[in-house]
Amino acid sequence: MKVFKIIVLGLGITFCTYISAQNIESGTYYSFSEAFKNPFNVKQLILSNKGYTVISDTLLAFPNLEHLDLSFNYLSDIPNWILQLHKLRSITLNNNYFKTIPSVLCYMQYLNILAINHNCISAVPEQISIMHSLEYLDISNNELENIPLSIFEISSLKQLIMIDGRLKEIPKEISKLQNLYKVIFSFNQLKQIPDELIFLPKIEYIAVANNQISAINPNICKAHNLNYIAVVGNRLTEFPTCIINLPNIEYINAGDNMYPKAKEAYYNKLCQEKKSLHFYSFNPEMDFFKFH
Repeated sequence: MKVFKIIVLGLGITFCTYISAQNIESGTYYSFSEAFKNPFNVKQLILSNKGYTVISDTLLAFPNLEHLDLSFNYLSDIPNWILQLHKLRSITLNNNYFKTIPSVLCYMQYLNILAINHNCISAVPEQISIMHSLEYLDISNNELENIPLSIFEISSLKQLIMIDGRLKEIPKEISKLQNLYKVIFSFNQLKQIPDELIFLPKIEYIAVANNQISAINPNICKAHNLNYIAVVGNRLTEFPTCIINLPNIEYINAGDNMYPKAKEAYYNKLCQEKKSLHFYSFNPEMDFFKFH
């Protein structure tokens, strides 16, 4: 048995070494000490859960940094020198103490991805409208009661995520986001899916699970690019069967509503007949997190 244990330990060391080498080769580092060994190779730096209250300007030692993750720290501000990281394309600031989106980020003209969920944000700077390269914005689990109108001026935006907020309606100004293809507005207080969202030319993915929707806008039948819809955990008594027949629909998550059992069986039958559906559920016990 002792020999067996030694062999397993040896394999473990080899495996860990291999993974570490893979990360270095891809430019991904998890600490400053490792990153400083090859600063020009650093493309992705994951500094989550380090206990930071401020960001060290030692980040400037990595001129090729593209992705920065500072999640699960104690940050409440971003210093202006971050503008010197000219290749930075994404920044993750989840689970910190920000009360607003730092205005300095709005001047990072090449930033594509901003995730700043689970903070204390109650306001968004007007300057966010000038983020002409931003494609992905996650402002979930904050203290926002609506989507700030300045966000609808970001014409490049493709994905907008606001989960577990206080959102009561989707503003008509969302129609300005002509490149938007994915929205996740689950766990809010929405009562309807407006035309302005449905008629966006590139919309493929609509998740409005666990809201207060009692009926789906019939115009959803005209959303010919729709690939995914999640309306699980609402107050629906009927589900528009036209959605099942949309040409590009592959995923339907519509369980945990108020359908009569006969209708649930009927919807399931229609889905079974649609061979191109990869997933569907009208199960009243369907968990939102099982597929989203």
